[in-house]
Amino acid sequence: MKRTWQRAFITWIIGLMAVITIGFVLGHILALALIYTLGTLYWQLYQLYQFHSWLRRSGKAAPPEATGIWGEIFDAVYRLQKKQRKSKRRMRQALNRIENSTAALKEGVIMADSNGNLEWWNNSAGLLLGLQRPVDRGQPITNILRNPDFFKYFTQKRFGEPLVMKSPSKEGVYLEVQTTLYDQNDHLIFVRDVTRLHLLEQMRKDFVANASHELKTPLTVIKGYLETLSMFKDSLPQSMQRGIVNMSDQSLRMEHLIEDLLLLSRLETNDKREAHQWLKLEDLCETIKKTALPTLSDSHKLSFDIPENSYIYGAYNELYSAFSNLVFNAIKYSPEGGDIQVQWTQNEFSGIFSVDDQGLGIDPRHIPRLTERFFRVDKGRGSGTGGTGLGLAIVKHVLIHHNAKLQIRSQPGTGSTFSCHFPTDRVRQEALLATVASDVPDNHNTAAAEQPSQS
Repeated sequence: MKRTWQRAFITWIIGLMAVITIGFVLGHILALALIYTLGTLYWQLYQLYQFHSWLRRSGKAAPPEATGIWGEIFDAVYRLQKKQRKSKRRMRQALNRIENSTAALKEGVIMADSNGNLEWWNNSAGLLLGLQRPVDRGQPITNILRNPDFFKYFTQKRFGEPLVMKSPSKEGVYLEVQTTLYDQNDHLIFVRDVTRLHLLEQMRKDFVANASHELKTPLTVIKGYLETLSMFKDSLPQSMQRGIVNMSDQSLRMEHLIEDLLLLSRLETNDKREAHQWLKLEDLCETIKKTALPTLSDSHKLSFDIPENSYIYGAYNELYSAFSNLVFNAIKYSPEGGDIQVQWTQNEFSGIFSVDDQGLGIDPRHIPRLTERFFRVDKGRGSGTGGTGLGLAIVKHVLIHHNAKLQIRSQPGTGSTFSCHFPTDRVRQEALLATVASDVPDNHNTAAAEQPSQS
Protein backbone atom coordinates (compact mmCIF):
# COMPACT_ATOMS: atom_id res chain seq x y z
CA MET A 1 0.00 0.00 0.00
CA LYS A 2 2.88 2.35 0.82
CA ARG A 3 4.46 1.80 -2.62
CA THR A 4 1.12 2.47 -4.31
CA TRP A 5 0.85 5.83 -2.58
CA GLN A 6 4.44 6.63 -3.50
CA ARG A 7 3.78 5.83 -7.19
CA ALA A 8 0.63 7.94 -7.16
CA PHE A 9 2.47 10.88 -5.63
CA ILE A 10 5.41 10.57 -8.05
CA THR A 11 3.04 10.33 -11.02
CA TRP A 12 1.23 13.50 -9.90
CA ILE A 13 4.54 15.35 -9.44
CA ILE A 14 5.80 14.26 -12.88
CA GLY A 15 2.56 15.40 -14.46
CA LEU A 16 2.75 18.75 -12.67
CA MET A 17 6.38 19.26 -13.81
CA ALA A 18 5.38 18.41 -17.40
CA VAL A 19 2.53 20.96 -17.29
CA ILE A 20 4.85 23.62 -15.82
CA THR A 21 7.41 22.92 -18.59
CA ILE A 22 4.77 23.23 -21.33
CA GLY A 23 3.41 26.35 -19.67
CA PHE A 24 6.87 27.86 -19.54
CA VAL A 25 7.29 27.23 -23.29
CA LEU A 26 3.86 28.67 -24.07
CA GLY A 27 4.10 31.44 -21.51
CA HIS A 28 1.00 30.33 -19.51
CA ILE A 29 2.46 28.50 -16.51
CA LEU A 30 -0.20 29.49 -13.95
CA ALA A 31 -3.12 28.81 -16.27
CA LEU A 32 -1.95 25.33 -17.24
CA ALA A 33 -1.02 24.48 -13.62
CA LEU A 34 -4.48 25.55 -12.47
CA ILE A 35 -6.17 23.48 -15.20
CA TYR A 36 -4.05 20.43 -14.24
CA THR A 37 -4.88 20.82 -10.56
CA LEU A 38 -8.62 21.24 -11.24
CA GLY A 39 -8.57 18.23 -13.55
CA THR A 40 -6.84 16.11 -10.91
CA LEU A 41 -9.34 17.29 -8.27
CA TYR A 42 -12.26 16.45 -10.58
CA TRP A 43 -10.86 12.97 -11.19
CA GLN A 44 -10.48 12.32 -7.46
CA LEU A 45 -14.01 13.58 -6.75
CA TYR A 46 -15.39 11.39 -9.53
CA GLN A 47 -13.70 8.33 -8.09
CA LEU A 48 -14.99 9.28 -4.60
CA TYR A 49 -18.49 9.58 -6.06
CA GLN A 50 -18.21 6.11 -7.58
CA PHE A 51 -16.94 4.75 -4.26
CA HIS A 52 -19.81 6.35 -2.35
CA SER A 53 -22.42 5.08 -4.83
CA TRP A 54 -21.04 1.57 -4.60
CA LEU A 55 -21.12 1.62 -0.78
CA ARG A 56 -24.73 2.88 -0.82
CA ARG A 57 -25.64 -0.22 -2.81
CA SER A 58 -24.30 -2.19 0.23
CA GLY A 59 -21.28 -3.25 -1.77
CA LYS A 60 -23.02 -6.41 -2.97
CA ALA A 61 -22.05 -5.82 -6.63
CA ALA A 62 -18.49 -5.91 -7.91
CA PRO A 63 -16.55 -2.67 -7.30
CA PRO A 64 -16.23 -0.08 -10.14
CA GLU A 65 -13.33 -0.35 -12.53
CA ALA A 66 -10.46 1.91 -11.47
CA THR A 67 -6.70 2.09 -11.69
CA GLY A 68 -4.01 3.24 -9.35
CA ILE A 69 -4.71 3.98 -5.73
CA TRP A 70 -8.50 3.95 -6.19
CA GLY A 71 -8.40 0.51 -7.77
CA GLU A 72 -6.56 -0.86 -4.76
CA ILE A 73 -8.96 0.89 -2.36
CA PHE A 74 -11.94 -0.66 -4.15
CA ASP A 75 -10.36 -4.11 -4.07
CA ALA A 76 -9.35 -3.86 -0.37
CA VAL A 77 -12.83 -2.72 0.72
CA TYR A 78 -14.42 -5.44 -1.40
CA ARG A 79 -12.25 -8.11 0.26
CA LEU A 80 -13.16 -6.78 3.72
CA GLN A 81 -16.85 -6.88 2.81
CA LYS A 82 -16.58 -10.48 1.69
CA LYS A 83 -14.88 -11.43 4.98
CA GLN A 84 -17.55 -9.54 6.92
CA ARG A 85 -20.35 -11.33 5.07
CA LYS A 86 -18.72 -14.69 5.83
CA SER A 87 -18.38 -13.74 9.51
CA LYS A 88 -22.01 -12.64 9.61
CA ARG A 89 -23.12 -15.93 8.09
CA ARG A 90 -21.11 -17.89 10.66
CA MET A 91 -22.48 -15.77 13.51
CA ARG A 92 -26.02 -16.08 12.18
CA GLN A 93 -25.64 -19.84 11.94
CA ALA A 94 -24.27 -19.97 15.50
CA LEU A 95 -27.12 -17.79 16.79
CA ASN A 96 -29.65 -19.93 14.96
CA ARG A 97 -28.19 -23.05 16.55
CA ILE A 98 -28.33 -21.41 19.99
CA GLU A 99 -31.92 -20.26 19.45
CA ASN A 100 -32.95 -23.67 18.15
CA SER A 101 -31.28 -25.47 21.06
CA THR A 102 -32.79 -23.13 23.69
CA ALA A 103 -36.16 -23.35 21.97
CA ALA A 104 -36.01 -27.13 22.41
CA LEU A 105 -35.38 -26.82 26.15
CA LYS A 106 -38.25 -27.55 28.51
CA GLU A 107 -36.83 -24.96 30.90
CA GLY A 108 -37.50 -21.32 30.17
CA VAL A 109 -34.56 -19.00 29.44
CA ILE A 110 -34.90 -15.21 29.61
CA MET A 111 -32.37 -12.46 28.92
CA ALA A 112 -32.96 -9.04 30.48
CA ASP A 113 -30.75 -5.98 30.70
CA SER A 114 -29.39 -4.46 33.90
CA ASN A 115 -32.68 -2.61 34.46
CA GLY A 116 -34.74 -5.77 34.07
CA ASN A 117 -36.08 -4.93 30.61
CA LEU A 118 -36.85 -8.03 28.53
CA GLU A 119 -34.52 -8.59 25.58
CA TRP A 120 -35.06 -12.22 24.55
CA TRP A 121 -36.76 -15.42 25.76
CA ASN A 122 -37.28 -18.91 24.41
CA ASN A 123 -40.60 -20.58 23.68
CA SER A 124 -40.78 -22.40 27.01
CA ALA A 125 -40.40 -19.16 28.95
CA GLY A 126 -43.18 -17.64 26.86
CA LEU A 127 -45.50 -20.56 27.64
CA LEU A 128 -44.67 -20.74 31.36
CA LEU A 129 -44.85 -17.01 32.02
CA GLY A 130 -47.25 -15.86 29.30
CA LEU A 131 -44.72 -13.64 27.49
CA GLN A 132 -45.75 -12.41 24.03
CA ARG A 133 -43.61 -11.18 21.14
CA PRO A 134 -43.12 -8.39 20.21
CA VAL A 135 -45.44 -6.69 22.70
CA ASP A 136 -43.44 -7.56 25.82
CA ARG A 137 -40.00 -7.00 24.32
CA GLY A 138 -38.32 -4.06 26.06
CA GLN A 139 -40.82 -4.08 28.93
CA PRO A 140 -39.64 -4.38 32.58
CA ILE A 141 -40.11 -7.97 33.68
CA THR A 142 -41.69 -6.81 36.96
CA ASN A 143 -44.47 -5.16 34.93
CA ILE A 144 -45.21 -8.47 33.20
CA LEU A 145 -44.91 -10.77 36.24
CA ARG A 146 -47.06 -9.03 38.83
CA ASN A 147 -46.28 -11.39 41.67
CA PRO A 148 -45.37 -9.75 45.03
CA ASP A 149 -42.85 -12.47 45.85
CA PHE A 150 -41.18 -12.14 42.45
CA PHE A 151 -41.12 -8.32 42.71
CA LYS A 152 -39.34 -8.54 46.08
CA TYR A 153 -37.01 -11.28 44.78
CA PHE A 154 -36.04 -9.34 41.65
CA THR A 155 -35.85 -5.75 42.92
CA GLN A 156 -33.93 -6.71 46.07
CA LYS A 157 -31.67 -9.05 44.05
CA ARG A 158 -32.23 -12.06 46.28
CA PHE A 159 -30.59 -14.36 43.75
CA GLY A 160 -28.79 -16.59 46.24
CA GLU A 161 -31.74 -18.97 46.46
CA PRO A 162 -34.29 -19.86 43.74
CA LEU A 163 -37.84 -18.54 44.02
CA VAL A 164 -40.85 -20.86 43.79
CA MET A 165 -44.07 -19.18 42.65
CA LYS A 166 -47.29 -19.88 40.80
CA SER A 167 -47.32 -19.56 37.02
CA PRO A 168 -49.15 -16.40 35.89
CA SER A 169 -50.37 -18.10 32.70
CA LYS A 170 -51.11 -21.70 33.77
CA GLU A 171 -53.44 -22.60 36.61
CA GLY A 172 -52.03 -25.03 39.16
CA VAL A 173 -48.46 -24.84 37.81
CA TYR A 174 -45.57 -23.94 40.12
CA LEU A 175 -42.35 -22.48 38.77
CA GLU A 176 -38.81 -22.25 40.12
CA VAL A 177 -37.02 -19.06 39.07
CA GLN A 178 -33.19 -18.83 39.24
CA THR A 179 -31.40 -15.62 38.22
CA THR A 180 -27.73 -15.10 37.36
CA LEU A 181 -26.02 -11.76 36.74
CA TYR A 182 -23.51 -11.52 33.88
CA ASP A 183 -21.63 -8.93 31.83
CA GLN A 184 -22.71 -5.47 33.11
CA ASN A 185 -25.23 -6.77 35.64
CA ASP A 186 -27.51 -8.09 32.90
CA HIS A 187 -29.91 -10.83 33.98
CA LEU A 188 -30.01 -14.43 32.76
CA ILE A 189 -33.19 -16.00 34.16
CA PHE A 190 -34.00 -19.72 34.16
CA VAL A 191 -37.57 -20.88 34.73
CA ARG A 192 -38.40 -24.50 35.55
CA ASP A 193 -41.70 -26.29 36.06
CA VAL A 194 -41.55 -27.81 39.55
CA THR A 195 -45.23 -28.63 39.95
CA ARG A 196 -44.56 -32.34 40.52
CA LEU A 197 -41.86 -31.63 43.11
CA HIS A 198 -44.11 -29.08 44.81
CA LEU A 199 -47.00 -31.54 45.02
CA LEU A 200 -44.69 -34.26 46.37
CA GLU A 201 -43.33 -31.87 48.99
CA GLN A 202 -46.87 -30.84 49.92
CA MET A 203 -47.87 -34.50 50.22
CA ARG A 204 -44.88 -35.10 52.49
CA LYS A 205 -45.81 -32.15 54.70
CA ASP A 206 -49.46 -33.25 54.87
CA PHE A 207 -48.45 -36.81 55.68
CA VAL A 208 -46.12 -35.71 58.49
CA ALA A 209 -48.73 -33.37 59.94
CA ASN A 210 -51.60 -35.87 59.70
CA ALA A 211 -49.54 -38.81 60.94
CA SER A 212 -48.28 -36.77 63.89
CA HIS A 213 -51.82 -35.76 64.83
CA GLU A 214 -53.09 -39.32 64.52
CA LEU A 215 -50.26 -40.71 66.65
CA LYS A 216 -51.02 -38.39 69.56
CA THR A 217 -54.23 -40.19 70.54
CA PRO A 218 -52.89 -43.78 70.77
CA LEU A 219 -49.73 -42.48 72.45
CA THR A 220 -51.82 -40.70 75.09
CA VAL A 221 -53.69 -43.97 75.78
CA ILE A 222 -50.43 -45.93 76.05
CA LYS A 223 -48.95 -43.34 78.42
CA GLY A 224 -52.08 -43.47 80.56
CA TYR A 225 -51.87 -47.24 81.00
CA LEU A 226 -48.12 -47.04 81.66
CA GLU A 227 -48.69 -44.46 84.39
CA THR A 228 -51.30 -46.75 85.92
CA LEU A 229 -48.95 -49.72 85.81
CA SER A 230 -46.17 -47.60 87.33
CA MET A 231 -48.31 -47.15 90.43
CA PHE A 232 -48.22 -50.93 91.04
CA LYS A 233 -44.77 -51.74 89.61
CA ASP A 234 -43.32 -52.47 93.08
CA SER A 235 -45.56 -55.53 93.33
CA LEU A 236 -44.49 -56.79 89.89
CA PRO A 237 -41.46 -58.96 89.06
CA GLN A 238 -38.16 -57.18 88.49
CA SER A 239 -38.14 -57.96 84.76
CA MET A 240 -41.59 -56.39 84.31
CA GLN A 241 -40.55 -53.31 86.28
CA ARG A 242 -37.62 -52.75 83.91
CA GLY A 243 -39.99 -53.18 80.96
CA ILE A 244 -42.39 -50.56 82.33
CA VAL A 245 -39.54 -48.09 82.89
CA ASN A 246 -38.21 -48.64 79.37
CA MET A 247 -41.66 -48.27 77.83
CA SER A 248 -42.24 -45.05 79.79
CA ASP A 249 -38.91 -43.63 78.59
CA GLN A 250 -39.60 -44.54 74.97
CA SER A 251 -43.17 -43.21 75.08
CA LEU A 252 -41.80 -39.90 76.42
CA ARG A 253 -39.24 -39.84 73.61
CA MET A 254 -41.98 -40.54 71.06
CA GLU A 255 -44.04 -37.71 72.55
CA HIS A 256 -41.12 -35.32 72.05
CA LEU A 257 -40.71 -36.55 68.47
CA ILE A 258 -44.41 -35.96 67.69
CA GLU A 259 -44.30 -32.49 69.24
CA ASP A 260 -41.25 -31.61 67.15
CA LEU A 261 -42.86 -32.96 63.97
CA LEU A 262 -45.99 -30.89 64.61
CA LEU A 263 -43.93 -27.76 65.31
CA LEU A 264 -41.81 -28.30 62.20
CA SER A 265 -44.95 -28.87 60.14
CA ARG A 266 -46.41 -25.57 61.36
CA LEU A 267 -43.18 -23.75 60.55
CA GLU A 268 -43.02 -25.21 57.04
CA THR A 269 -46.65 -24.52 56.17
CA ASN A 270 -46.88 -21.14 57.92
CA ASP A 271 -49.93 -22.52 59.70
CA LYS A 272 -51.16 -20.61 62.77
CA ARG A 273 -48.27 -18.18 62.64
CA GLU A 274 -47.61 -16.29 65.85
CA ALA A 275 -47.61 -12.49 65.69
CA HIS A 276 -44.21 -10.80 65.85
CA GLN A 277 -43.49 -8.18 68.50
CA TRP A 278 -40.59 -6.57 70.32
CA LEU A 279 -39.23 -8.99 72.94
CA LYS A 280 -36.77 -8.29 75.71
CA LEU A 281 -33.99 -10.76 75.09
CA GLU A 282 -32.94 -10.93 78.73
CA ASP A 283 -36.39 -12.18 79.79
CA LEU A 284 -36.46 -14.77 77.02
CA CYS A 285 -33.04 -16.12 78.01
CA GLU A 286 -34.01 -16.16 81.69
CA THR A 287 -36.87 -18.54 80.86
CA ILE A 288 -34.47 -20.79 78.91
CA LYS A 289 -32.02 -20.73 81.81
CA LYS A 290 -34.67 -21.82 84.34
CA THR A 291 -35.68 -24.69 82.06
CA ALA A 292 -32.08 -25.78 81.42
CA LEU A 293 -30.71 -25.68 84.98
CA PRO A 294 -32.40 -28.96 86.11
CA THR A 295 -30.72 -30.81 83.22
CA LEU A 296 -27.21 -29.64 84.14
CA SER A 297 -24.82 -31.90 85.96
CA ASP A 298 -22.83 -30.59 88.91
CA SER A 299 -19.71 -30.21 86.76
CA HIS A 300 -21.37 -28.28 83.93
CA LYS A 301 -21.35 -24.50 83.89
CA LEU A 302 -23.98 -22.53 81.97
CA SER A 303 -23.44 -18.77 81.66
CA PHE A 304 -25.50 -16.07 79.91
CA ASP A 305 -24.04 -12.77 78.72
CA ILE A 306 -27.11 -10.83 77.57
CA PRO A 307 -27.09 -7.00 77.73
CA GLU A 308 -29.98 -5.76 79.82
CA ASN A 309 -31.39 -3.37 77.21
CA SER A 310 -31.37 -5.68 74.16
CA TYR A 311 -34.58 -6.28 72.20
CA ILE A 312 -35.44 -8.51 69.27
CA TYR A 313 -38.47 -8.39 66.98
CA GLY A 314 -40.04 -11.79 66.47
CA ALA A 315 -42.39 -14.55 67.65
CA TYR A 316 -41.81 -15.49 71.29
CA ASN A 317 -42.55 -19.22 71.10
CA GLU A 318 -40.60 -19.71 67.86
CA LEU A 319 -37.52 -17.91 69.17
CA TYR A 320 -37.79 -19.80 72.46
CA SER A 321 -37.80 -23.11 70.55
CA ALA A 322 -34.81 -22.13 68.42
CA PHE A 323 -32.64 -20.70 71.21
CA SER A 324 -33.50 -23.46 73.72
CA ASN A 325 -32.70 -26.15 71.15
CA LEU A 326 -29.21 -24.70 70.73
CA VAL A 327 -28.69 -24.46 74.50
CA PHE A 328 -29.95 -27.99 75.22
CA ASN A 329 -27.85 -29.45 72.42
CA ALA A 330 -24.75 -27.78 73.88
CA ILE A 331 -25.54 -29.28 77.30
CA LYS A 332 -26.15 -32.79 75.98
CA TYR A 333 -23.02 -32.97 73.85
CA SER A 334 -20.63 -31.31 76.31
CA PRO A 335 -18.47 -33.62 78.43
CA GLU A 336 -18.32 -33.45 82.20
CA GLY A 337 -16.79 -30.16 83.33
CA GLY A 338 -17.64 -28.41 80.07
CA ASP A 339 -18.65 -24.74 79.96
CA ILE A 340 -21.58 -23.52 77.85
CA GLN A 341 -21.60 -19.80 77.08
CA VAL A 342 -24.67 -18.03 75.70
CA GLN A 343 -23.98 -14.54 74.37
CA TRP A 344 -25.73 -11.70 72.57
CA THR A 345 -23.67 -9.20 70.58
CA GLN A 346 -24.82 -6.39 68.35
CA ASN A 347 -23.13 -4.22 65.75
CA GLU A 348 -24.18 -1.93 62.92
CA PHE A 349 -24.83 -4.89 60.62
CA SER A 350 -26.63 -7.49 62.76
CA GLY A 351 -27.50 -8.90 66.14
CA ILE A 352 -25.92 -12.26 66.97
CA PHE A 353 -27.22 -14.87 69.43
CA SER A 354 -24.43 -17.43 69.92
CA VAL A 355 -24.07 -20.64 71.93
CA ASP A 356 -20.52 -21.83 72.50
CA ASP A 357 -19.68 -25.21 74.03
CA GLN A 358 -16.62 -27.33 74.76
CA GLY A 359 -18.19 -30.50 73.48
CA LEU A 360 -17.16 -33.24 71.11
CA GLY A 361 -17.05 -30.99 68.08
CA ILE A 362 -18.18 -31.78 64.54
CA ASP A 363 -16.18 -32.62 61.44
CA PRO A 364 -16.56 -29.66 58.99
CA ARG A 365 -17.70 -32.00 56.22
CA HIS A 366 -20.88 -32.75 58.20
CA ILE A 367 -21.79 -29.12 58.93
CA PRO A 368 -23.76 -28.45 55.68
CA ARG A 369 -26.13 -31.33 56.55
CA LEU A 370 -26.70 -30.59 60.23
CA THR A 371 -30.02 -28.81 59.63
CA GLU A 372 -31.50 -31.74 57.70
CA ARG A 373 -34.30 -33.65 59.39
CA PHE A 374 -33.11 -36.70 61.36
CA PHE A 375 -29.49 -36.22 60.27
CA ARG A 376 -26.93 -37.41 62.82
CA VAL A 377 -23.17 -37.27 62.67
CA ASP A 378 -23.03 -40.36 64.91
CA LYS A 379 -25.82 -42.67 63.76
CA GLY A 380 -25.75 -44.59 67.01
CA ARG A 381 -26.02 -41.84 69.60
CA GLY A 382 -29.67 -40.81 69.14
CA SER A 383 -31.16 -43.15 71.70
CA GLY A 384 -28.41 -42.45 74.16
CA THR A 385 -29.07 -38.72 74.21
CA GLY A 386 -32.81 -38.93 73.71
CA GLY A 387 -32.73 -36.68 70.68
CA THR A 388 -35.22 -36.60 67.82
CA GLY A 389 -32.90 -35.27 65.12
CA LEU A 390 -35.26 -32.36 64.40
CA GLY A 391 -33.86 -29.64 66.64
CA LEU A 392 -31.57 -27.91 64.15
CA ALA A 393 -34.19 -28.26 61.39
CA ILE A 394 -36.57 -26.33 63.67
CA VAL A 395 -33.85 -23.73 64.31
CA LYS A 396 -33.31 -23.28 60.58
CA HIS A 397 -37.00 -22.74 59.82
CA VAL A 398 -37.48 -20.35 62.73
CA LEU A 399 -34.56 -18.26 61.52
CA ILE A 400 -35.94 -18.24 57.97
CA HIS A 401 -39.18 -16.78 59.37
CA HIS A 402 -37.12 -14.06 61.04
CA ASN A 403 -34.90 -13.26 58.00
CA ALA A 404 -31.93 -14.60 59.95
CA LYS A 405 -29.14 -17.08 59.22
CA LEU A 406 -27.50 -19.87 61.18
CA GLN A 407 -23.70 -20.06 61.20
CA ILE A 408 -21.90 -23.13 62.59
CA ARG A 409 -18.21 -23.25 63.44
CA SER A 410 -16.78 -26.46 64.84
CA GLN A 411 -13.76 -28.72 64.90
CA PRO A 412 -13.56 -32.24 66.37
CA GLY A 413 -12.36 -32.13 69.96
CA THR A 414 -12.53 -28.33 70.33
CA GLY A 415 -16.26 -27.72 70.71
CA SER A 416 -18.77 -25.87 68.58
CA THR A 417 -20.27 -22.39 68.18
CA PHE A 418 -23.79 -21.96 66.82
CA SER A 419 -24.59 -18.34 65.89
CA CYS A 420 -27.94 -16.85 64.83
CA HIS A 421 -27.44 -13.67 62.79
CA PHE A 422 -30.46 -11.33 62.77
CA PRO A 423 -30.75 -8.30 60.44
CA THR A 424 -30.53 -4.80 61.88
CA ASP A 425 -34.24 -4.08 61.47
CA ARG A 426 -35.02 -6.87 63.98
CA VAL A 427 -32.70 -5.82 66.78
CA ARG A 428 -32.73 -2.68 68.90
CA GLN A 429 -31.10 -1.15 71.92
CA GLU A 430 -33.29 0.49 74.54
CA ALA A 431 -31.63 3.83 73.90
CA LEU A 432 -32.85 3.73 70.30
CA LEU A 433 -36.29 2.48 71.25
CA ALA A 434 -38.89 5.14 71.96
CA THR A 435 -42.13 3.20 71.76
CA VAL A 436 -41.14 -0.36 72.52
CA ALA A 437 -41.79 -0.51 76.25
CA SER A 438 -45.51 -1.00 75.82
CA ASP A 439 -44.95 -3.71 73.19
CA VAL A 440 -42.62 -5.91 75.24
CA PRO A 441 -44.56 -9.07 76.18
CA ASP A 442 -45.02 -10.17 79.75
CA ASN A 443 -43.45 -13.60 79.87
CA HIS A 444 -45.71 -14.60 82.73
CA ASN A 445 -48.77 -13.92 80.59
CA THR A 446 -47.30 -15.36 77.39
CA ALA A 447 -48.69 -18.64 76.16
CA ALA A 448 -46.67 -21.65 77.22
CA ALA A 449 -43.53 -21.86 75.13
CA GLU A 450 -42.81 -24.86 72.97
CA GLN A 451 -40.71 -27.39 74.83
CA PRO A 452 -37.20 -27.60 73.38
CA SER A 453 -36.66 -30.51 71.06
CA GLN A 454 -34.34 -33.25 72.17
CA SER A 455 -32.19 -33.12 69.04
